[in-house]
Amino acid sequence: MKKIIINIIILILIVSCSNNNNEAINNPNIINVDQSAASKDYLLTDFYKNEVSGVVAIRANTTMGPSSGSGFVWDNEGRVVTNSHVVRGSGNMMGDIIVSFSDGWEMEAKLIAHDIYSDLAVLEIDYPENYEINPLRIGDSSIIKVGQTALAIGNPYGENFTLTKGIISAIGRARSDLETNFQIGSVIQHDASINPGNSGGPLFNENGEVIGVNAQIVSKSGSSSGIGFAIPINTTKKVIPSLISKKYYEHSYLGISGNGLSLELKKELNITYKIQGILVTFVDEGGPSGDSGLTEGDIIINISNKLSNSKVNSFSELVNFMTENTQPKEEIKLTVIRGNENLDIIITLGSRPLLN
Repeated sequence: MKKIIINIIILILIVSCSNNNNEAINNPNIINVDQSAASKDYLLTDFYKNEVSGVVAIRANTTMGPSSGSGFVWDNEGRVVTNSHVVRGSGNMMGDIIVSFSDGWEMEAKLIAHDIYSDLAVLEIDYPENYEINPLRIGDSSIIKVGQTALAIGNPYGENFTLTKGIISAIGRARSDLETNFQIGSVIQHDASINPGNSGGPLFNENGEVIGVNAQIVSKSGSSSGIGFAIPINTTKKVIPSLISKKYYEHSYLGISGNGLSLELKKELNITYKIQGILVTFVDEGGPSGDSGLTEGDIIINISNKLSNSKVNSFSELVNFMTENTQPKEEIKLTVIRGNENLDIIITLGSRPLLN
């Protein structure tokens, strides 16, 4: 009898183990959790291994003193893209700038050209013979969405070739270029950790494509607070070829200043809260808008040209439209509210002053 009881217990244990194994086999979610995590780790390590060879650390001697930052290989000729504020004032003699690669090579570089308004610059590198050049893959910043993965490789505080990960926090920001009163449009906000030394380095999507050039942080301490900004790669795709071929890039110029319509401002202006737009606070008389009929006090609610049309709910949206859709010498149409009327005003855009 005792032997029978023991055999029954063993049988129950065997069946129980068999059921647990079958559950694991028949319920793929139990296994997939671990496999998915391992897969993500593998993909991230693989990403770093593949892309880090196209990233550089930069040291420059400028008129303002030593400067350091990051950059990345742009094309098959091995030219390197970085921020204007990292290298401007360095001169254009080979050796004024040193770039370091992840394989330990250091090379002399010179500044081809830079653009203050987009905070972009392009360098020429003195490569040794037969050095393998690895340009990064360029993506499309117009299709990114909030919540997507953001990956950065750069050189924060001199800690070269550091990988950080976050998400896209916002798109369509407008940020100062750090030098003038003009703004950079369609800027990407993300929370991948970036610090001094990351400037000019690439921001990637999860497919390993460059979607932006890291440029600024918001921080009270000078260190990362999870608010970083990158110049969109679609802006870079317009500016860099022009810097290479012409040594400058022409930005559209409207010649106005304005404020968004806060609820307080709407009450002050005695206008309905339903109106969305920007209040024109300044018109440059010598600029493109000076003789267009646009006046201070007009409320811009729409902007369009032959190919694009957009409502204007904020000054950022106006800047973004100008950045993405216009070029100097073309006509745009502003729809404004003046008093009780809606007016269409045609303006031929100018160019921002060229700065060194």
